[in-house]
Amino acid sequence: MISTHTSEWHYEYLPFTVTEADGSERELPNFRIFPVDDPENYIAETNEHLPGDVQEAHALLMTASPDLFDALEYFFNIMHDYESSVRKGYVRLALDKARAALAQAKGGPI
Repeated sequence: MISTHTSEWHYEYLPFTVTEADGSERELPNFRIFPVDDPENYIAETNEHLPGDVQEAHALLMTASPDLFDALEYFFNIMHDYESSVRKGYVRLALDKARAALAQAKGGPI
């Protein structure tokens, strides 16, 4: 069953503090993904056993997933009549949607 999303997703950095055997503390990276309109009911957390930059890349991809889904669904829906979609500007719009979603997933322009 496929469900559609209802809101934009964001992420936040919420590291854990780990106490080492010698009593010192260190930060363990962790990112939480949540709907903007309901941040207390988060969707996922990244795997704190991965390096911080990898976790952030995963968080970016997860937060972009609703837009990636929309872009892919839009593209799929217009491709049944490609020539007409080109004339009406739908293909250009599909490319723009895809470019924006990919930029969000990558954390910057593509």
